[in-house]
Amino acid sequence: MSIPVFKPFMSFGDRYLTATDAFCVATYGHRVITTPNMKFIPQPFDNEFDIIQVWADGRYWAMAPFQWPQTYDDLYARSFAIPRREAYLDDTSMTYVWFRPNFSSDFVPLAAGSLFGQLKTDILGHLKRLYEKANKRVSSYKIARMHKEDHVVGWVHAMRAVYERFQQAMAWHDIVIVVAEYQRRFLDIWAVLDFYEVIESRMRFVNTTHKVDPKWMGCFTQDVAIATKVHAAGVPVWLIRDARLIPSNMNIVKVVSFTPPDDLIIGMYHDPLKLFAQPFDIIARGLNNRQRHEATRQPYSDFEKLPAPKPQVELVMMESLVGKAPVHKGKAKMKVKLAPYDITVPRQNKAASGRNKWSNIDHPYMPPMNSFFKIALEEAKKEFLRIKHPRDQMDDGYSLLDPGLFVNYLANWLACRPTWLERVYEESPRPLPRAQNWRDVLISQHTQDPSNTQMSGKTGRSKATTATLFPKEVTVLRALWAGPTNVHWCGKDIAISTLNNPPADLVRQIVYEICEQSFRYELLDLDEHLGCDARKDKEVRKERMELLHSIFPSKSLRVWNRDFPQENDRLNAPSFDAALPYFESFCKVLSTWEHFPKSLDQPLDATGREHDIWKGMKECCLFYVQSYFDNTGRPPIVPHLLYSVV
Repeated sequence: MSIPVFKPFMSFGDRYLTATDAFCVATYGHRVITTPNMKFIPQPFDNEFDIIQVWADGRYWAMAPFQWPQTYDDLYARSFAIPRREAYLDDTSMTYVWFRPNFSSDFVPLAAGSLFGQLKTDILGHLKRLYEKANKRVSSYKIARMHKEDHVVGWVHAMRAVYERFQQAMAWHDIVIVVAEYQRRFLDIWAVLDFYEVIESRMRFVNTTHKVDPKWMGCFTQDVAIATKVHAAGVPVWLIRDARLIPSNMNIVKVVSFTPPDDLIIGMYHDPLKLFAQPFDIIARGLNNRQRHEATRQPYSDFEKLPAPKPQVELVMMESLVGKAPVHKGKAKMKVKLAPYDITVPRQNKAASGRNKWSNIDHPYMPPMNSFFKIALEEAKKEFLRIKHPRDQMDDGYSLLDPGLFVNYLANWLACRPTWLERVYEESPRPLPRAQNWRDVLISQHTQDPSNTQMSGKTGRSKATTATLFPKEVTVLRALWAGPTNVHWCGKDIAISTLNNPPADLVRQIVYEICEQSFRYELLDLDEHLGCDARKDKEVRKERMELLHSIFPSKSLRVWNRDFPQENDRLNAPSFDAALPYFESFCKVLSTWEHFPKSLDQPLDATGREHDIWKGMKECCLFYVQSYFDNTGRPPIVPHLLYSVV
């Protein structure tokens, strides 16, 4: 399906934009997003594999309505009235709504070197004034509503209960999340009052389209009726439609690119003294829109028993005007159980292994997949019965960490990367670590020699396995947590403190390297496994290695020894002519494997037609992905692009 190319256009005689017109327009896959009343289009995040997880600042990044526009839901309609930080930069009374506490300047420890303590007195004063500000407005609201005991009154009491926690000494990581919880309570109160006092009446009478108020967060929607109501009320709105439904005479003021959430924190929480990653738990994943609203409003802890804000807003548009949340067949009876935050449990990421490894991670820092391998992962047959008997399988571990772990353990990986790459190159260790082994070594606090520790049970076995698989790496990480402030990578000294919220380009390069190296290791291992008899002859083995070398742009297949390319090259090259020689070499490597397709016996460019070349490249990648799954039971790590293709 072709995506239309948009250009500025105004129908003759039209002076105003309707909800279906576009002051801005941007494309999103096969969908088109327009807004009639805003000068930008925020990047949407609606992948089914998205996770709800607390990041370093105690917030949920772009997954929460308190920081980024979400898809409209009728039970949480107030969310589009949540204040936007950018609109209040000059309002000093609102500064601490988005305040992020700093360990070195805002924290008073109980003792030197302690992570327990309290926020400074002046900070507590500013936070208390937020409660007083909310309480004053709610009191005025109660008078206007004839003292009706509305649910928002209970929210103020809940906000006060959260504030009371600041009077007690807490661990620093708990202070971070309690501050964020307190601010969310304020934002929810402010939003529902704006809705009742301003927006509700506007949505009852839509004869007038009010000027947009950019102080509100706004929302996405796929429902034209909702977009019309929200637009008329002067609330920012972004309408998502299938490209085929866009009228040819749609008014367009300008075509834009998505605005990413660059100013939001997405780095993992780090111990402020020892500087190692301590990611908070993933509390939910794979949620639909309504469940996302619910999850991001859950209290972190049992420190207050008052109810979390409930969806009480009833819009004036019911019946056909209200878009209902879709119910997927087979999931109607399933209820997502949201795990409460427990400040006593270890901060471990429990969901990385549960992600769908057949698709790329929906994350702004994740490089895009090579399109041929992406199609192959989608089309590969995934039946359990295809997997070979264990005696005929190859090692299904990971030579390098699963790229899905990169955000959580970036500093830790860079610290132990040199020793591990050296070991992989010199020893080809077996068995290879599983994904859980990688998590264990990169998240655990290796504060003492495991040989001097009494270990028993599951935890003891895990530590013993980690020490066996990663003897040098455990030593390196123990030294890292003892005090170093820098890690080294590709000739660069990187301050660990910057990895709390790392630069996007740096992360993409690191993950690109992991994917590229992993692809090489797995191709080499599978080729060795499927052709072990043929490779016993030295000359045959030499020819084989030369063929493998022709696929990759480096002298060594096992150690990264090249500068990053200035453009996508080799198998990732943007043109058929540039990529063809490397795909031909790749195809020759695969040609000696069992079940090699007869359709690939001829050169990929035998007919000279681009369609046939494309088809051959796709089939080549599909055969590789299928062979890897059949011999290991998991999908392979595939090449990713260092630079996005526009």
